[in-house]
Amino acid sequence: MVAMTDSLSANGIVPVRAVAGDEASGLANIIAQYLEQILNESAEKCAEALSLRGRLGLRAREGDVAVTIVFDGEDVAIEEGLQDPDAVIGGDIEFLMHIMAGRANPAWEMLSRNITIQPGRRPLFAYQAYSLMRLPGVHVWNGMPRPPTGLLVGAAAALVAGLSIRYARRREAGGEDA
Repeated sequence: MVAMTDSLSANGIVPVRAVAGDEASGLANIIAQYLEQILNESAEKCAEALSLRGRLGLRAREGDVAVTIVFDGEDVAIEEGLQDPDAVIGGDIEFLMHIMAGRANPAWEMLSRNITIQPGRRPLFAYQAYSLMRLPGVHVWNGMPRPPTGLLVGAAAALVAGLSIRYARRREAGGEDA
């Protein structure tokens, strides 16, 4: 259940609330439950949430549903629709959730055209919110595609072979060691 309090709880957890209450969309409820879980598990994330000030819009392509996550220094509110956001991230719900958890890299997903990012008034706010919402222990570059191991080994072998040939030719030409 999503917390519906208006101030910090006795145990220092930042409250998360869906403004529309029982009328909240599925996206608003998913986001609220996710944030509540992240904040309940980490005092560091709570402190980070309290330091954020701004509004992040999320627009899901499925059903053209949108919410605005409001960070005001006291709680986190999830409003229906795009309500004067500082930045907007749009895409399929699957990609939005992977990005929020840090399992997908927003820059890569944007280049792959899986999401769109509209920076708005505060271009870095989307990154600040993304940083808060990433699961603990997940590095910012998680979700980037890795080159095939064979390609890396082949490139290293070609580099070593090229340098060896160059060194051998230099020695033959002038008798120099380097």
